[in-house]
Amino acid sequence: MAYRDFQLLLYVPANKYHACIQFYEEAFLVKPFYSWDEGEHDRGQKYDVAGTKLVILTQENPFPEYGPAHFQIEVEDIMEPYRRIQACCAGMITQMPFKRPYGWQMFRIMDPAGNHINIYSIP
Repeated sequence: MAYRDFQLLLYVPANKYHACIQFYEEAFLVKPFYSWDEGEHDRGQKYDVAGTKLVILTQENPFPEYGPAHFQIEVEDIMEPYRRIQACCAGMITQMPFKRPYGWQMFRIMDPAGNHINIYSIP
């Protein structure tokens, strides 16, 4: 089977939309390649992050019982994004850099809508 696309959808409340957009653009140095705005409850932006499409949108969340999203992004060296996120969004860091017993280095952040993100590197 040939897959054509993969998208991570982050449903955020309308009142957190602009804060989430600013957070992702500053924390991950990304710009949207596609966006739409049909009003407060149907808007979104798409970003290319590590070969995956990250979609931040305010459409009704079809699965609210599942809670916030949890995802992780692998980087070459965690200290570069850690310093950048500390400078722009320090209050969003939920766990400082640490090393897992199996060698991974990581830190954790949360976006303004409560989605949890692990940033990690494998030595």
